[in-house]
Order: sequence, then C-alpha cells, then structure tokens
Amino acid sequence: MSKTDASTTKTLCYFGIFILLLFIVLPPLFRVLFPEEEQKPDEIKKTIMNLTCVKDDDFIEYKLKTTISTNYVDGVINDSTFTYTVSSTDSYFGSRVTIEEYETLKKVPNVEFSEKNNNYILNIDYSKFDYSNEEALDNHKKVISEQMAIYSDDSFECKTTKVQ
Repeated sequence: MSKTDASTTKTLCYFGIFILLLFIVLPPLFRVLFPEEEQKPDEIKKTIMNLTCVKDDDFIEYKLKTTISTNYVDGVINDSTFTYTVSSTDSYFGSRVTIEEYETLKKVPNVEFSEKNNNYILNIDYSKFDYSNEEALDNHKKVISEQMAIYSDDSFECKTTKVQ
C-alpha cells in the first residue's frame, strides 16, 4: 500500500466520522432551534358549520320573514338566532302580530329575546338549554341533517356553510 493510498483512506475515514457525527448532533440541535408547534388541547381547531334557513310568509295583513341561523361545533348544535321580521302597511297591526313559535320559545329558561321595530329576536345557547320542555323543543334537533330536513319540510330555504 502506498503512502497516497493510506492518506486517501485516512481522509475517507475522517470524512465518514464527520458525516456520522452530523447525523448524531444535528437532530437534537434542530429540535432545540426549531421546536415543533404543538397544539394545546384548548387550541385544537374545531369544525364550525352554520345552517341558515329563511322563509317568507305572505299573510293578508302582514308579511313575516323568518331567519334562523344555527351554529354547530364538531357536529353538535351550539347556538341559534331566530329573527322574525314583520312588515305591514298598517303600523298598528304590524306591532300586534303574535308569532306562536316566538312566544313558546320565550317561555323556555336561558333564552334571550328582544323586540324592536317589528323585529323579534331569540338567541339560544344550547349549552344552557333545558331539553325537558318537549313542546318547545320539538323542532330543535341536535344534528344538522335532521334540523335541515325539519326546516326544509316547513318550506324554509336552507344552506350550510363551513365557518372554520
């Protein structure tokens, strides 16, 4: 073996050792310098779907527009906003309209409601909702497909959108 062959072999050995050291040292170094972004349990993104249904009723003395917007988090109903808008040529009559579903849901505990300028608004947070009142909750299902079917059967035009 000549002197040049021995020096080439030594150089290749040193180069191989250097490469192995890189494989041993670099991964822990990269873990420290570039930590992986871990999701904390409270930061895990949830799927939020919105079901919006609209229905226009045209009665003799007035028109009633009903808009229902329901949010579902990971497939479970979270909250709903019911907006009833009454329009009438007779302002006295328009302010005296009784909306049966609105009056029924007003009686359920933990339902926020407001009335302003012929707009009747209900906000329902289902985490606080009392499901023991079967009469009031007959049309309020927890699954988006069931709820959409109920509204569609009642002549609502519905659409779903993914919020997050």
